[in-house]
Amino acid sequence: MIYIVDTHALVFFITESERLGKQAAKILRDPKKTLVIPSIVLAEIKYLAAKKRIAVSLDEILQYLRTDPRCTVYSLDLDVVLRMPIFNDIHDGIICGTALVYEDDIGEKTTIITKDQSIRGRKDVKSIW
Repeated sequence: MIYIVDTHALVFFITESERLGKQAAKILRDPKKTLVIPSIVLAEIKYLAAKKRIAVSLDEILQYLRTDPRCTVYSLDLDVVLRMPIFNDIHDGIICGTALVYEDDIGEKTTIITKDQSIRGRKDVKSIW
C-alpha cells in the first residue's frame, strides 16, 4: 500500500500537531509504510510558509523528506494531468491524479492521507484521516 500525503497532513505530522487525524498519525509514524508526496504539496507548503500561514518552512520539510527513506516526491507530469479529476481546487485534483497514476501505471494500491472532504467523498480514490 502506498500512502499519498496531502499538504495539511504533512505539515501537521512534521509539526507534531494534535490536529492530525488518529489514523493518519498511525500511518505516518509507521516505519514500514511507503509515503508519496506529490510535488504540488511542496509548492503549497512554500506558498503557505511565505504567507506565514504555517509555522514550518519548505526547507524544514525538505530536510525531513531527505532523511526519511519512506518518502518519495512525485513530480507533476503528463500522466498526473491526464488522470486528475476536475475539482474546484486544482491542487486536490493533482493529489488525486498522483494516486491514480500509482494505481493505474504502477499497479500499487493507494490511499490518500487527507482531511479534505472534497477528496474524502470521492469514489475513484481511497482516503483516510
